[in-house]
Amino acid sequence: MILQTHRALARLSQCSSQCLDKQRFTALALNLTRVVSSRRADLGNHEATDILRFTLLTPAISRTYATDAVSRPKAHTGRTTSSPRKKSSTVKTTASATDVKPAAAATMPAAKKTKAKSKPNAKSGAKPRTRAKSTKARKKPAKAKAKPAKKKKALKPEVRERLEIKELKAKALSPPKRVPDAAFSVLLAEKQQELRTFDSSGSVAKECSKLYRSFTNEQREHYNHIANQNKASYDTKYREWILSHSPLKILEANNARAALKKRSKGQRSWPKLHDERLVTRQRGPYIKFSIQRHRSGDFAGIPLGEAGKLIAAEWRELSEDEKKPFFQEAEQDMARYEQEVKAVYDRAVKHEKAKA
Repeated sequence: MILQTHRALARLSQCSSQCLDKQRFTALALNLTRVVSSRRADLGNHEATDILRFTLLTPAISRTYATDAVSRPKAHTGRTTSSPRKKSSTVKTTASATDVKPAAAATMPAAKKTKAKSKPNAKSGAKPRTRAKSTKARKKPAKAKAKPAKKKKALKPEVRERLEIKELKAKALSPPKRVPDAAFSVLLAEKQQELRTFDSSGSVAKECSKLYRSFTNEQREHYNHIANQNKASYDTKYREWILSHSPLKILEANNARAALKKRSKGQRSWPKLHDERLVTRQRGPYIKFSIQRHRSGDFAGIPLGEAGKLIAAEWRELSEDEKKPFFQEAEQDMARYEQEVKAVYDRAVKHEKAKA
């Protein structure tokens, strides 16, 4: 039995010196511990103590073997053989190991390998720690207070008038440019086109007037034919242009043209746009009476102003019963006007008291 124990002890020391497989080394140490515990009576105290002391060193030798100075690189760590690993500290055994009781040593299992996690070192090139993002939401900068709106300066009267005229011209619309629609106008346009200049002095017009009076009938017929063609062509274009706008747009344009004519004081003509779709305004009782008196023919040859004074005097002399038919006609005309305005302009009529 003593011989078997010595052989096992020799094999264990040989295994540790040759750095064989860790599992095989641990199995031999455990087997030796069982043999010593079961045959302690056959062994001497000195030999049993040496065997147990060697057995206690088994975990330390196992951990030393697990952390060799130079080892193969591990695939999952990405380390290379050029960078040597740091040696792990081995477990130090104290002299008190000899004082461990044999029963405790016999029941003590082999210590398991524990690999301490090494903390990343800043000097070894490890990634520096990143500051954790603060969970507190950053305060949004306060919105700047809106500056008080600057008060608009009052426009000068002449500046305001220019702006109003500009707006009126935009509403007045621009119809197609007229073409010469008379024989003399056609002749004058031809002469100006030949001279490539505009006759501001009137000399070209005087020359064309003398030439036109000397024309034969065939020549006048030729220029009349050209003028009629121009007029028919312009009427077609003008009609198409009018229909391209709504009746309400044409009505607003005529109102703007009336305002521009009043402001220009006769310096420029602003003729009304002719559109058959426009609604004819209603007429009051006095207008109805005035139209009837003019159609009678009693004021033929009398100036319009004088005729108006006479008609106004007659209206004042009429009684209420004589004026009643004209008021009834005015009411019917107002009903007609309201219906047409609603149908054409799609708006209601503002009622005003009819002037008697």
